[in-house]
Amino acid sequence: MKDHEIETRESNNPVENGNAIIVKKIQTRGIPKRSFERYFMEKGKEVVEDSYYGDGWQVSLSEERQEKVGCCFIVAVDVIMEVKAEIFDDFLMTYRKNFLRGGA
Repeated sequence: MKDHEIETRESNNPVENGNAIIVKKIQTRGIPKRSFERYFMEKGKEVVEDSYYGDGWQVSLSEERQEKVGCCFIVAVDVIMEVKAEIFDDFLMTYRKNFLRGGA
């Protein structure tokens, strides 16, 4: 990661009890909400409505919606992550690997 990216990340994210928290919103397309629910239920320790909590992280899921792409409609879900800075990169990499999809 570049120094500029680290500085930007640190200046744009809140600090909670002396620990930097990184907040990231990921707009996903083509993956149903139940897939995210299943993943975060297994990974987390507590679930409250559409929010999932684990050690050093919290994730909220938006309602599933249909978005038009060209002449087709695909499912869309927003994933909002709040993760301690020291575990953020590993958390995001694991998340991305789990939801990696190949196109055809």
